[in-house]
Amino acid sequence: MSDICDSLTVPCLLDTWHLTESELYYWLLKQSANQEIAFDLLQETFLRALQQKKAFCDIKNQRSWLFRVARNLYVDMLRQSKRLSYDDGLLLSAYADTTEEQPVVDSLAQCLPIALKQLSPADQNIIEACDLKGMAQQQFANQHGLSLSATKSRIQRARNKLKLTLKKQCLIRLDEQQRVCCYVPKTSS
Repeated sequence: MSDICDSLTVPCLLDTWHLTESELYYWLLKQSANQEIAFDLLQETFLRALQQKKAFCDIKNQRSWLFRVARNLYVDMLRQSKRLSYDDGLLLSAYADTTEEQPVVDSLAQCLPIALKQLSPADQNIIEACDLKGMAQQQFANQHGLSLSATKSRIQRARNKLKLTLKKQCLIRLDEQQRVCCYVPKTSS
């Protein structure tokens, strides 16, 4: 137990986790379509990061590492669930809670195409390639003759522009943790 407490004093882990946790949770939620599974996988990802102790600080791209661990945990969970028999799968789906509300961020997706169209073609291209289609930033950089740092700068600027456009277009409000809490889509563009 003291090992875990010692790991909590690793500031690089806490800083990276604080910046990544929400995004990672919503990615897991999108993949699994189940809040409980997403939360369980998120916790397991954090535990895996804790197990790294101070070695976590030596990881070059900590955010990427967290997403890779979460993806691997999700894939492992899917592999385990494939071992269920057909009848077990039906039984589990019959008892699944279907009354859960769709997270605000997921329902906000209807505003995304409108907001993307208001960006420059270059900003649209990098957001669609890297964020929506999952292309690695290094691959995008190679295909477009850019350095990785230039690509990272461009995608950051494009994300900021998209965020501002979404706030304006969909009248987004943020909660105390700077997470989307609610929005009202404009009816006319």
